[in-house]
Amino acid sequence: MAGTVQIEVRELRPELLSDYLSFFDQAFSDFPDWAGCYCGFYDSPDTHWDTTTPSAVLGIRAARSERITTGKAQGLLAYLDGKPVGWCNAQPRASFVNMRSYKLALMDQSESVGSVMCFLVAPEHRGKRVCTALLRAACDKFYRDGLTIAEGYPTTDPGKRFGAIPWAEANYKGPLNLYLKNGFEIHKQLDRFAIVRKRL
Repeated sequence: MAGTVQIEVRELRPELLSDYLSFFDQAFSDFPDWAGCYCGFYDSPDTHWDTTTPSAVLGIRAARSERITTGKAQGLLAYLDGKPVGWCNAQPRASFVNMRSYKLALMDQSESVGSVMCFLVAPEHRGKRVCTALLRAACDKFYRDGLTIAEGYPTTDPGKRFGAIPWAEANYKGPLNLYLKNGFEIHKQLDRFAIVRKRL
């Protein structure tokens, strides 16, 4: 169809490290306060997560690079015209070492669950269905990996935590409506976010 944007989604591999870094080096151009995360928070056992100094950010970037290079990091990169424009941190829930406020999702740790933890889309590519492509690819990946449930954690009341943070960033778990339109249902409504699920 003329005018249809072709989004390609690739699973994160060591050979995509340079694409991953080039994406994250500039993906927060509209909100530099979060530029140092490199989506490593939920994979890090470090309880003193600090992105406030250049040296701390370099350390996070290096640690993330090491995890990707050694095949320990999972997720999906979205591409348009061969350029990375979006990211989704999607992996088995048991793989995340730092769930923190999402521990309420761990009621039964024996469940075969894949978690959709974070989305990030470059500002100039938002509204182009990049998140939709990433979410569908995450569900496909979970199914191929033998998981039986896809789970997400969309924010439903950002004001209780995020305050002045722009909605595009505060909504980094993905909009609730995105999940509902793609076959997810609300499994549990909590104070600030919902746990949504889809059987695979």
